[in-house]
Amino acid sequence: MVEPGISPEAPPHSSGAPTASVALWDNLLSLLGFFVIATSILLLVTFALFVAVSPGTNPYVDVIGYLVIPGLLIVGLGLVPLGMVIKYWRVRRRRGGRMVAVHLRIDLTDRGQRRTAIAFLSITFFIMLPLVGVSSYHGYHYTDSTEFCAQVCHAVMEPQGTAYAHSPHARVTCAECHIGSGASWFVKSKLSGTRQVFAVMQDTYPRPIPPAITELRPARETCEQCHWPAKFFGSQLKTIVHFSPDEKNTRREVRMLVKTGGADRSIGRVEGIHMHMALSGRIEYIATDDRLQEIPWVRYVTDAGDELIYRSDGRPSSDPRPEGILRGIDCMDCHNRAAHLFYSPNRAVDLFLSVGRIDPALPFVKREAVAALTQDYASSAAAEAGIAEWMASFYRGNYPALWESQQPAIQRAIDALGEAYRRSVFPHMKVDWRTYPDNIGHLTSPGCLRCHDGRHVNQLGQAISSDCNTCHTFLNPLGEGETAYQEGPFVHSMDLNAHRHLRCDQCHTGGTLPLCRDCHESGAWLEDRGRQSFVPRAE
Repeated sequence: MVEPGISPEAPPHSSGAPTASVALWDNLLSLLGFFVIATSILLLVTFALFVAVSPGTNPYVDVIGYLVIPGLLIVGLGLVPLGMVIKYWRVRRRRGGRMVAVHLRIDLTDRGQRRTAIAFLSITFFIMLPLVGVSSYHGYHYTDSTEFCAQVCHAVMEPQGTAYAHSPHARVTCAECHIGSGASWFVKSKLSGTRQVFAVMQDTYPRPIPPAITELRPARETCEQCHWPAKFFGSQLKTIVHFSPDEKNTRREVRMLVKTGGADRSIGRVEGIHMHMALSGRIEYIATDDRLQEIPWVRYVTDAGDELIYRSDGRPSSDPRPEGILRGIDCMDCHNRAAHLFYSPNRAVDLFLSVGRIDPALPFVKREAVAALTQDYASSAAAEAGIAEWMASFYRGNYPALWESQQPAIQRAIDALGEAYRRSVFPHMKVDWRTYPDNIGHLTSPGCLRCHDGRHVNQLGQAISSDCNTCHTFLNPLGEGETAYQEGPFVHSMDLNAHRHLRCDQCHTGGTLPLCRDCHESGAWLEDRGRQSFVPRAE
């Protein structure tokens, strides 16, 4: 019996086994490979024509064109030789106790073989290799694109993608910060990405997605390619606009000089906040939580090798360091939300009031807007309907004349609040403005006060400074309506009295301010005062 695709050329003889001429490509697997190759080439040509005439891009279509179809072509190219190898070994198997000898003949003087070789080389070098090369090149760049990172897995990455699109770094690609240049981090990121793809396919990814700060490349290799802390100098004027939750939505501006500073004496004094990065020696810390908010241990190592260990847990500096995540401080420990900032309801409403997206002439609009945004909604669609009903119900019930006369202004406020919600709250991923604390400042999260709380003391009895003037000074108006200002300590809009010992974020949660009874009747104030208080030396 003759194997399909084999034609005996000589009968068996005593000196050896019969010789067979084998059409190795004539097998099911190789034929399937040829079919996949032909189909992939047709689809790639169709995709190229589609891209040429399409006015825009679609991340899902690009996934098919740059990743799926080239992948199928490569699979087809693999199936052909695989089928030939399997056929070859099948032909060589024993039959009746004897081995069938297989001789592959390549004779280019044979017109049929010559035509086959020319067709094969032409298709390979003029069609398949260019297609694979071009698609691989574009596929490589596509997997590093913002569209691929933020839009392909839309539901999973929607919070990060939305926050990124409204950030100051919206024109910096995701790969520039999360990967950077070089092969090692590229390979690491792609391996991690492959694992994440399987997690999405199996619906086993965490909700919310944990912060990536511990997985990021060191900031000196990414952030500092554009920003150079040593070259910053002096102080920067920052104006923060607040609106009170009263009937008139009273506007209040807080002006401060932020001591950005630097470490290059040729352009300015060596001082300021960026000394954390430009300081000689190195700073390390241990965080006992995944979000790096609880920091009981800080170590400063000088260039000479001397160590100063600051602890807030009451234990001696000589004791073993606590369990947790050990990190060397870099840009991301403070600028942790540089490209993914989720505005709190208070901040979003203040912003929209200050730029006129919400009319401050609407009575109590600040209070009601924040209250509407902080309600618990099952979905974004439910939130938009709930916010509209909340605002309409308030003005219809309490200001019927204004409700009739100011419908356009109220509707603009409702539209702005819907946008604010969509930017910072994502129920399907369990993400809102509280999920990822912002470490710049210390208003709605501990931020700077994770270390600068006056409670981190070293072996010499010295504490990490909690003096407000270390990082900023405030410009306080000399009088009501005055345009002259004087540097001084922060002046709160109300008399804080004993509350000055509390951290800002213990009252300023980003939503509605707590009432007195929320803390005093429950005893939480006394507990927080003993456990989390700090005393700014500027006062």
